[in-house]
Amino acid sequence: MRIFVAVILLMLSACATTVEPGHLGLYFDRFRGTLHREPVGPGLHYVGFLGRMEDFDVTYSTRSEEIRTTSSEGLQLELRIAVIYRPVRAELYELDTEIGTNFYDEVIGPEFRSAARGVFARHSYIDLMKRNEQVEDEVERDLRRRIAGKHLEIASVTLESLKYADAIVTAVREKLAAEQDAARQKTLLENEAMRKKLEVTNQAEQARLKAEATLREKLQEIELAKKQVELEKLREEAEGAKKVIGAKAEADAAKYEAQAVAEKARAHNLTLTPLAVQLQGYEALKALAGTETHIYLGDWSKVPNFLFLPGLAGKAASAPARPTH
Repeated sequence: MRIFVAVILLMLSACATTVEPGHLGLYFDRFRGTLHREPVGPGLHYVGFLGRMEDFDVTYSTRSEEIRTTSSEGLQLELRIAVIYRPVRAELYELDTEIGTNFYDEVIGPEFRSAARGVFARHSYIDLMKRNEQVEDEVERDLRRRIAGKHLEIASVTLESLKYADAIVTAVREKLAAEQDAARQKTLLENEAMRKKLEVTNQAEQARLKAEATLREKLQEIELAKKQVELEKLREEAEGAKKVIGAKAEADAAKYEAQAVAEKARAHNLTLTPLAVQLQGYEALKALAGTETHIYLGDWSKVPNFLFLPGLAGKAASAPARPTH
């Protein structure tokens, strides 16, 4: 009995298969010779004695290839390059019927190696050292072009390693050393040129500052001379004005003094009486004729005032009238 149960279980297990996570399966009925179009997901599936499950890993897979090729200069290159790929989930039926489950070895691998050799042969070893990413993109585009319509998806292509021939390594080292020496010489020359330029610039700046200082001094001297001329002019004008004012003051003083004398004389003349006039006339005649001279003038009050000296007016006013013989 136990043997019978074990045989039954063994037969049932032989009629079932498991689809792992990340995989899809296509059921193939060997009795009818037909492949189901709709894929089945992960899990345990009954396939019977005459059926089988075509298993497809639909996650991204990575394969690396060791490739020997040459650069555009004909130099030998050894490189390791990887491709990331997966089947198109909606086209598993077409992929299985046209290519099969071994699609990498049948399609991707050969096309990948050919595309890589072609792309690397178009570039120099210098480009390969400086433009790895661009070269990877070129290989990826060429590979996609080659497998278009093959129900496969290419995610990316990466260059994992690149080994140059010994001649290239030596040439690169010599080139780098020459470039470093040239860069060092260039830096020294640039520093020397910069130093000389700074020196010339500094000398020019010093000359400019000196010229500006000299110019400022000249301008200050000119300005000072102008101010001295203006000051001398002002001084002369002040002296002239002072002389004019002095002369005017003297003239005004003389004028006022003459006016005062005239006013005094006029006031004095206004105070003369006829008797004072006669007396002044008498005194004047006395002075002219000498002493003991007698002249009868008549009424002295009729004699004009200008005939009498100013000093005689007072005496004439105080002396009594008398006849003259």
